[in-house]
Amino acid sequence: RNLRIREDTAKYLLNLDVNSAYYDPKTRSMREDPLPDADPNDKFYVGDNQNRLSGQALEFKQLNVHAWEAFDKGQDFHMQAAPSQAELLYKSFKIKKEKLKSESKDKIMEKYGNAASDEPIPRELLLGQSEKEIEYDRTGRIIKGQDVALPKSKYEEDVLINNHTTVWGSWWKDHQWGYKCCKQTIKNSYCTGLAGIEAAEASADLMRENMARKEAAEEEPVRQEEKKLATWGTDIPQDLVLDQKLLEESLKKEAKRKKEEMDERKRKYNVKWNDEVTAEDMEAYRMTRVRHDDPMKDFLN
Repeated sequence: RNLRIREDTAKYLLNLDVNSAYYDPKTRSMREDPLPDADPNDKFYVGDNQNRLSGQALEFKQLNVHAWEAFDKGQDFHMQAAPSQAELLYKSFKIKKEKLKSESKDKIMEKYGNAASDEPIPRELLLGQSEKEIEYDRTGRIIKGQDVALPKSKYEEDVLINNHTTVWGSWWKDHQWGYKCCKQTIKNSYCTGLAGIEAAEASADLMRENMARKEAAEEEPVRQEEKKLATWGTDIPQDLVLDQKLLEESLKKEAKRKKEEMDERKRKYNVKWNDEVTAEDMEAYRMTRVRHDDPMKDFLN
């Protein structure tokens, strides 16, 4: 029976302990069980909480939770504003969920089989017998009679991809793994065969030639700088040889230039100008220049 009759004890009188289940006189409700230690078969009332998980209360709670989660993920519907829409969407969600669950179950069963199925076990497995003699040692290892089973690796073995004829890791160079068939160090590369090897070798030769040419070009400015220093002046090499005739011509040219500088009115307009300076010109400049810190500068010339 679901209703209390006159002879039944009121729920607030089942346990008179003040620390027992709380009774709310305004709503006449008592959520907790007033007699939690009593036999469930002998109890008529176990608290109002039993009704919260019975009937459609649990389904209504799940519908609310689904509406909240769907709204957080961008679905534009509300349980209180559009209850029919929320209920239809929840039903379609449960159907799709069950369908995906069954598909996943079928895939697993198809791949791994079902040990709990009613299919009979093959007879050769039930009555399997063999005449193989296996000899073990004291530690349980096989001495003879059966080949030792090698442990399988968790990595893929002997899998050839992208037209390669060897596996990745069959070649090693410069601390890098690669393919032996084309000598490439990129794992997902396409095999180019002997043509790729020849192209890589040609590229390496070209790189070595370019590096040698670059080193030679870096050494050439040093030689030019040494020649320029011999011409312009800071460091004069010991083995510098000057042509006396050219030196005399350079001295005359330097004297003429200074004379023209002193009288600008007589200086001509030169359409041709040679700015190349030789070692003789630099020596003539050193011999004729005026040193202002020289105490004998007034007695020169």
